[in-house]
Order: sequence, then structure tokens, then C-alpha cells
Amino acid sequence: MSETLSRVSRYWPSVTLVAILACFFGAIAPRYIEQYRIGFSSATGIYCCFVLMLALVVAPGMRAPRGWIRASLPTKGAHNFVKCALIMSFWCLPYLTYAAGTGDWRWTASFRLIGSGLPLLVIYVLFPVRELSRLSWQDLAAAAWLATVLLFHQLKGIWNVPANLDFMARLFLIGIASWTWTFIRIVPELGYEFSFSAKTFGVAGLNFVLFAAIAIPASLLMGFTHWNPRAGGTAAFFIGFVEIFLFIALLEELFFRGFLQTLISASLHSTWKGQAVVSCLFGLFHILHDPFPNWKYVFLATVAGWFYGSAFVKAGNLMASTLTHALVDTVWRNFF
Repeated sequence: MSETLSRVSRYWPSVTLVAILACFFGAIAPRYIEQYRIGFSSATGIYCCFVLMLALVVAPGMRAPRGWIRASLPTKGAHNFVKCALIMSFWCLPYLTYAAGTGDWRWTASFRLIGSGLPLLVIYVLFPVRELSRLSWQDLAAAAWLATVLLFHQLKGIWNVPANLDFMARLFLIGIASWTWTFIRIVPELGYEFSFSAKTFGVAGLNFVLFAAIAIPASLLMGFTHWNPRAGGTAAFFIGFVEIFLFIALLEELFFRGFLQTLISASLHSTWKGQAVVSCLFGLFHILHDPFPNWKYVFLATVAGWFYGSAFVKAGNLMASTLTHALVDTVWRNFF
């Protein structure tokens, strides 16, 4: 009995984190339900889909569920295809829950959803990476595919009730990327761990201050920003911060710092070289913003990428860089 309780208790941190996030967003959901006049069935389907998405995102980043999933998935040979089928079913479950509640189920949406994640599994299963610590052609192909899905909005219009739910698409991308690099093509030192400590907050705060000291005067001098504080108070700032952390910063940090910076640094045998290369890539990722080509944004994003990368290296996990990233974006949106 005590052994069973001990096993169950190991999952409490994961369950608690998902519950906290579910309650947080559940508390702000009524205003959207009222605004869009969402019926009970649709609201239930959307909310259950969202909670399952949270579980999908959290599971690879917590020790107990990560260990259980690794132990449960088949390994080697033909069993890898069974593993892929199981993982795809996990990825699709939130959408099926959404569709059951809203009645918004479409074959085209299902195929697009599967088509967004399946190529990652196919690449890594058919062509396994031999040197896990280094960047391979398979990793470049996976990175190009994920960038294509994101930049060309391949997931837009899948969650359509009551409007395009872009946050669902971002959570889905975090889920497929984290599961792929945790259970299929394991990336050593990925840093995808939902762990917060005094060191994590200290490193995040320091890198935010250092970046702000450069970016605020530089952006004002370039005319990229101007002082424009918005009313809303502390509550609005905090809600915006959590939304940016979960829906924007976490995805970008997982891709650029956890995946690319880790592998490129190992391939170049240099932490700072890998950090510099990925900072430039991160900056160029913002060139499409209006007015195109937006070189001012590229410059500032490149500088930001350096400090995000620094937070990742010094803390040893993605939570530090994601906190820094989310704080930068939240301050920018609220004061500039």
C-alpha cells in the first residue's frame, strides 16, 4: 500500500501544475464565453481540449510522467512504428475532444493536424540519428518542417470555434516538438524541465535587465518603439505574462535554445559560438514582420536571442530563458 502511494505521489507535481494552469485560464474564460456567446457543449469541448493540451505539454517536462511514458513506449525495430502510432494518437486526442464538444470535426483539419506532426516521426524513425549530441541532417529537416508549419500557418483554421484559436496551435506545436525530442530523437541537455528555483529566477531577471539596458535606448533611438504605457494594472500585466510565457516564449525557446543552440554548440565544440549562431537565426526569424524586411526588428531580436541563450546556458534549463523572453515581450507590449 505504501509503495502504491509512493508511486502515485510522484505524479502530484505534474497534476498540480496542469491543475493550476487549468484553473488560471478557467478563471479568465468566462469573459470570452460571454463575448463570443459560446454554448455549454462547445465551451466544455474547448476547455477539455485545452486541459489535454496542457497535459501534452507538461508530461515530457516532468520526471515522473516522462519516465512512465519512456517505459511504456515500445522500442527497437518494427516496434518503433507502433510507438509512432501511439504518440500520434496522444497528439490527436485533444482535437477529437474539441470536435466532440463543438461539432467542428472535418477530415481536412484532421489530415492537416496529422500532417504537421507525422513527418517529424517519419524522419527520425526511418533515419535514426547516430550522434545524439550533434546536429544532423535529420535535425535540419525537422527544423525546416516545423518552421514551415509555423510560418505558413498550417495549423490555422483547425480550431475554429468560436474563432481561430491560435493558442491551441501553439500548444500543439510545443507538444509535438517536446515529445519528439524527448521520446523519439532524444536531445541531450534539451533543458525541457518545468523546474523553478531561486537560481532560475535570478538568471532570468539578470538577463532581462542587461537586455533592457541595451534594447530600450537602442529601440527608441532607431524609432522602433516609443513610450506608450497602457492602462490595465498589475492583474492585466500578470495575465499577459502567463499567456506570453505559455503560448509564445516556451515554443520559441524550446526550438531555438533547447533544440538548436544545444546541438549547434555541441557540433561547433563551443558554447558561445553556438549561442551566437542561434541568436542570429532567431533575429532573422523576425525579418518577415512589417515593414518587410524589418531589419530593426532583426537587430533587436538578435540581441535578445543572445541574452535568452545566456539565461539558458547559465541556468541549465529552458525555464530561465522562457521567463526572460516572456518578461521582455510583456514589458514591450505594456509600455512601448
